[in-house]
Amino acid sequence: MAKIKQVALDRVPEYVEVDNTKTNAIIVNTDIEFHPIDISGNMEYLLHVFVYDVHGVNDVPVLIANWDDTEIANVVRNDRRDDFLCRESRLIRCSEVTEKEVTIKIPMTVKLGKIQDNTSVYTRKFKVFATLIPAVYRASKWSEDFESKLVF
Repeated sequence: MAKIKQVALDRVPEYVEVDNTKTNAIIVNTDIEFHPIDISGNMEYLLHVFVYDVHGVNDVPVLIANWDDTEIANVVRNDRRDDFLCRESRLIRCSEVTEKEVTIKIPMTVKLGKIQDNTSVYTRKFKVFATLIPAVYRASKWSEDFESKLVF
């Protein structure tokens, strides 16, 4: 099975503009190493990349993997919930891979709504979480909410 060796940002703006109408571009590089069985078996993967504004200690990501319908939830630590900013996904076919290791470049758009009326500069910690889901794996999904009455 393939593995993610590194997730790094190629292009980060010095300032992220906070406004309902402005967006900020970043480029996420994900280095992936393929197992020989991946390449010989023409395995397919879906790479999901999630960007967060981290407040304190990282929340623990809980992945509900369902190929292209994958969702992520977070276990909040220290009562400070991280803000989810954006997500992108890419299909990777090993039949198209020419080397054992590849770097997938994903341009992403980060948008932060207006926080306050005055302009100030704050340093924030942004992080990217990447996950690689193989075609031969498990699938998971929650049902819709439903209600029933308890009888005692």
